[in-house]
Amino acid sequence: MLHPRARRPGSLVAAAALATAVLLAGGTAAAADFSVSGTVTYEGEPLKRYPLRMDADPNCAAMYDGKRVLSRDSLVGDDGAVQNVFVYLREAPAGAAGDQPEEAVRLEQRGCLYTPRIIGVRVQQDIEIVNDDPTLHNVRALAKANRPFNIGQPSRGTRTKSFRAPEKPIQVKCDVHPWMSAYVFVMEHSFHSTTGSDGKYRIDGLPAGSYELVFWHEKLGEQIVEVEVTADVEGLNLTFEGSG
Repeated sequence: MLHPRARRPGSLVAAAALATAVLLAGGTAAAADFSVSGTVTYEGEPLKRYPLRMDADPNCAAMYDGKRVLSRDSLVGDDGAVQNVFVYLREAPAGAAGDQPEEAVRLEQRGCLYTPRIIGVRVQQDIEIVNDDPTLHNVRALAKANRPFNIGQPSRGTRTKSFRAPEKPIQVKCDVHPWMSAYVFVMEHSFHSTTGSDGKYRIDGLPAGSYELVFWHEKLGEQIVEVEVTADVEGLNLTFEGSG
């Protein structure tokens, strides 16, 4: 069964959750691993994107050969697919947090932008912060539950950081280039996914149970869907609605 529930943040674009799910037959054991997947879309007036002032740093402007670069906080495809929605379980299943990743998560400064814009990491999992640009950046993490940091990063360099406590989300900025921004979700479990340019997400390895699935977007806000998992759940789609 699926139970949509919407939460409207006070200062963010109004949004409403519309979700459907199809339960596929075949899973019966309570300890079996199931998946939840779907697509996130947007309906409403086009979201505004604005040109970034790359010419504030000649090194940044040179990478784009004079071409205009638009903001990356509201990436919506022609078909309405929303990129960079972080989808996660509000709470992990009892006694199950998913496999602890051994590899570091990579956060790149490339083209005077953070790539990817949204990352999810486990508590104490390493984050490799890589400067691929021929210019100076700094990395300022606006953490609250964790210790914030602000480090300089010369061109073509790598720094490794981690966070000791769960926190959702931590904004990461560059004071040298104020348009640069990313978000880090420090999780106690591995049941999360980030939508790509096709708006799709998928969370694997879930035991049967009742869950709250959170959909977070930096401009469109947060929506919560309650879902009962007794088999693979496909087509759990969500639509943000707004006025642009």
